[in-house]
Amino acid sequence: MTMSDSTTAITGATALVGPELRPVENAVLIMTEGRISALGSSDDVAIPAEAQQVEARGMTLIPGFIDAHVHIGFFPPRRVLRAGVTTVRDLAWPPEIIFPMAERSKAPGFQGPLILAAGPMLTAPGGYPTRAGWAPSGTGLEVSGPEEAAVAVGRVKEQGAEVVKIALNPPAGPVLDEDTLKAIVSAAHERALEVTGHVYGLAELRKALDAGVDELAHMLMGTDRISPDLAARMAAEHMTVVPTLAIRSGGELKAALGNLGRFAAAGGRVVYGTDLGNAGASPGIDRREIRLMGRAGLSPAQIIESATAAAAAHLGLKDRGVLEVGAHADVVLIRGDPLADPKALGRVKKVWRAGIPAL
Repeated sequence: MTMSDSTTAITGATALVGPELRPVENAVLIMTEGRISALGSSDDVAIPAEAQQVEARGMTLIPGFIDAHVHIGFFPPRRVLRAGVTTVRDLAWPPEIIFPMAERSKAPGFQGPLILAAGPMLTAPGGYPTRAGWAPSGTGLEVSGPEEAAVAVGRVKEQGAEVVKIALNPPAGPVLDEDTLKAIVSAAHERALEVTGHVYGLAELRKALDAGVDELAHMLMGTDRISPDLAARMAAEHMTVVPTLAIRSGGELKAALGNLGRFAAAGGRVVYGTDLGNAGASPGIDRREIRLMGRAGLSPAQIIESATAAAAAHLGLKDRGVLEVGAHADVVLIRGDPLADPKALGRVKKVWRAGIPAL
């Protein structure tokens, strides 16, 4: 019997069940062949005789975290998985490196998270990140005008892109003009790909909204204030925000906290992401990101949802991001109660991906 074929029963913990994160005390969660095969209170779930049992009294079971913004090439994937993140989305890395890694990560026994990837970031000639010190050669793909948009998008789609990332960062170099940006978004949407953006400043944010960009890969970069009216427009137009607050400091952090609070208050969808690889973020469930999301006004339940059910829905991941029968057995055991104390999310005891323990 292989590890993926074995049956594991986790007993005694409080499980946060379903997309609504309903607490079930003294729960039994059974994993078989990579899926959750039974889940409920100890009074309702029988433990198979052959199951390997894990006693977890006093702890909490949550779905594996989904980090929607990483650059996983900076860390061993094993470190990310062991610290509570079972799925990541890489938002800019050379295609010849990241796409083969993403393909390998689909194997249940891969010692790292499932990796979704954008490949290179689409940008203007000489624009960010083509001159960024952190970015290996090939991290940016230059698009000179609207006539090149479909070719560039088709290229990354064929290579394996799950999303298209664009850069609108004037302090770091030239940016895509309106016509080119609209052509990229149109080409992506025609290929069933959403577009996420590294966006600096209100002028570029409005340009992104006008073009139909689906997501901010960071809460707005810079120190500009998003007004309640603009936050409401973002929410009404179904723009998603991945905050990456842990990489901010000073005035940029203050601005990002306020902007995120207004966006969330307007009903905007927030999806957890750290920009792992950038200074400030750490592999796995990042304690600083959690703390700062709370400072922006998100409740503990909203923070967990942003990294589980909401993230899975946003990324089109069926049967992930939730503890329920039939879902992928991506499970994290936490010391403490994260609904009462979100700092507990940083106290990861044990992680399973597809029912296989992270080593």
